[in-house]
Amino acid sequence: MRVLPLPGESTGSFVNRLAHANGLELWDFLQRVGQGTGSSSDDAARVAKYPQCTEMYVNGPGLDYLAMLAGEPAAVLRRALPGLAPRHRLPGDGDAVWKWPWQPPEGHLVLCCTRCAEARGVREPAWWLLSDGWRVCARHSRWCDDSRTEPLDGLSLKELPEVAEAHLERGRLQRQFGGSGEELFADAFQVAAEWWRTMPTVLRWVHRAWACELDDRSTRVMPLVIYPEAARLARLMVEFEQSDLRDADARPRWLGEAEALMVSWELDVQAGKGPLLEWLHRHRLPADPEAQPAARSRRGRLPLAPGHRRLASTTGPLEQRSCLS
Repeated sequence: MRVLPLPGESTGSFVNRLAHANGLELWDFLQRVGQGTGSSSDDAARVAKYPQCTEMYVNGPGLDYLAMLAGEPAAVLRRALPGLAPRHRLPGDGDAVWKWPWQPPEGHLVLCCTRCAEARGVREPAWWLLSDGWRVCARHSRWCDDSRTEPLDGLSLKELPEVAEAHLERGRLQRQFGGSGEELFADAFQVAAEWWRTMPTVLRWVHRAWACELDDRSTRVMPLVIYPEAARLARLMVEFEQSDLRDADARPRWLGEAEALMVSWELDVQAGKGPLLEWLHRHRLPADPEAQPAARSRRGRLPLAPGHRRLASTTGPLEQRSCLS
């Protein structure tokens, strides 16, 4: 029986579903993929925990073997399953080999939106392999994360339309300004995260946590509750970057606008001013004037301040894509 991979699905999740579709338990199926190693000698424990806790990796022959068993070209699997990216490929071109280490080298396993999966004919739990430990499904208004507790179909955002709208705003920034829009969202998210760590009992954040029946102090709830403020702050950062002015008037004016937003959100301005000042310091100089006209003539390009270039990474989780990391 063929099983189509979900976009962004983990290899382990796909293999688990492929095994079940063919009437096999995961461990029985893996013996057909090639020689492999896991994290425990207890097969039952491995089979029960693997797909939702860690990822499966293969070498070149292992990928070819998996493609044959799946009835799909290897290229199709590579495009759909991020765990099969070349940087994750195991060494060796002889026997087909797979490994299932307890800790994946990067990324998080996030439960797929069950409604999205069902629309593609998937009737059992499936997992994405994502840079961050959460994702918003705007289509079905669900918050999906890497929690292993109930509910298994994600958290409903029905009572929190502002979170779904913030996700749409993030998408608009990325479409308008490409990678620059996403990096500025990462900056804003880092600022908002620092605000939450400093003052987690802000009423709007507490109420959002309660609306999802979550502990308002848990780290799991943090990205969900700060999403709207991060998206609004990101738009303000974009407006600053779009201006060539970085003089003695422009910076205080922008800071005043950011502080006004904090007041409207009932945040303590004095307690939360530090991250804003740090961001302003890194963005105090405009982008290279010679590079701006050419960059702005192309859709989706926004030159960023030289100080912003101090990124931990242009990929990976949000904190690594921020100049404040």
